[in-house]
Amino acid sequence: MGNFFSADDWFHLRVSNIDKLSEFLNFFSFSQNAQSIAFYRPLSTQTFFFVFQKLFGLNPLPYYIFVLVSFGVSLVLIYRLARELLNSNQKALLATAIYGLSVSNFTRLYFLSAFQEIALVLFSVACILAFLKQKYIFSYLFFILALLSKETAVVLPLVLIILDWSRKKLNLKRLIPFALILLPYLYLRLFKFGLAAGDTYQWDFAPLKALNTTMWYGLWSLGAPEFLVDYIGSGLRPIPRFFTDFPLWWPVILIPLILMLMLLLKRSLDGVYPEYARGARDDRRKGRDDKLWVFAGLFVISLLPVLFLPTHKFALELGLPLVWISLLIGYLLPPKGFLLVSFVSIFVLYNLSMNYLTYTTHYSVNRGKISERVYRYFKLNYPSPPADSYFEFANDTADYGASWGSSKQIANSTGGSELFKVLYKDPTYQVFFEDLPGDRPAGKTKIFLSTRQFTNR
Repeated sequence: MGNFFSADDWFHLRVSNIDKLSEFLNFFSFSQNAQSIAFYRPLSTQTFFFVFQKLFGLNPLPYYIFVLVSFGVSLVLIYRLARELLNSNQKALLATAIYGLSVSNFTRLYFLSAFQEIALVLFSVACILAFLKQKYIFSYLFFILALLSKETAVVLPLVLIILDWSRKKLNLKRLIPFALILLPYLYLRLFKFGLAAGDTYQWDFAPLKALNTTMWYGLWSLGAPEFLVDYIGSGLRPIPRFFTDFPLWWPVILIPLILMLMLLLKRSLDGVYPEYARGARDDRRKGRDDKLWVFAGLFVISLLPVLFLPTHKFALELGLPLVWISLLIGYLLPPKGFLLVSFVSIFVLYNLSMNYLTYTTHYSVNRGKISERVYRYFKLNYPSPPADSYFEFANDTADYGASWGSSKQIANSTGGSELFKVLYKDPTYQVFFEDLPGDRPAGKTKIFLSTRQFTNR
């Protein structure tokens, strides 16, 4: 069950390995300190790794069990939200199944550092439900917990405004506490803690790029594999390499996706006015379907934190937006009949097959395996760091190409030196990789390690 620790997990394990109350409080500080990470997600990241590391050490199984249980709880909440908004147990079950089976959940369930997305969804949906049930104190509390889990929870007040407006129950007084929470948070997060740095965090407000980003998140919501974005060129045409890299899989990837899009488009254009919806006759007279547009709008609103980051498109970010796509699909599909059976059959088979394909290709799987091999090897052969020596991983396989050598694969899997800092309980410990330049320790003996034994290449 689950995977091993890999990549960012090792950094988070090191940062969260603390012994003092002051260091624990540092998790929640907006001032940069030794316990800070690149993003302000203290509850779902530092606290998560701290608690489980103290309880279970470096046994990953309990971590993954907790992630899976949390995901299950989020599905229960999504079902309750769907039942509240769709007024139908059957459609609520359908929407929940769409969410739960989506291949976009793969990274959230298979990479521990992505737990922040599951925590975001859990607390966000709890916040929305409490608000709809008029349990406002709980709603404000869950909003704070969502913000402490991931920054994208900032969209929740806008989500609640749209939901209240669509239900003709808009009351801005109930939203004032959200503003009193959100405004100080935004100031501290943006100006005290600081913005994220990196090549993928370049803002671009061009409408066409935002439309392209929305399209990809929509396709991923239906089950398109994340890597498909790398194989589609201008004019939405697959590049030739797509057919050579996936000679058997390309029809499985494209045909069901196109069929689902056609079925949903037909259903949308036909106009849907389910019998359980209040005011259906009035809606029919006005020629509109409010819920369709509300769910579509909430999907876009939930994407706002990443919508204008065209080089930061990842299916991982679909946690909250996928809730609204699932409700939209549950709303669009008829309660019975050929169209319902056809769409559900295609969706289930497609997402199950894409889960398998993702398992065989996703970086988190391979990096987890490499990371475990490295950890086991060093735990057995070098339980203590050798004196007057340093480790360097050789780039001794050609399979990855000259610009992406095998030692870099080790570095990506172990978080650079982070695995070794955790293993040896030394935050300054360094290992080296032939692919990565930098000064080596003077006066120390190099222990050269072949990467073949860890990569199976």
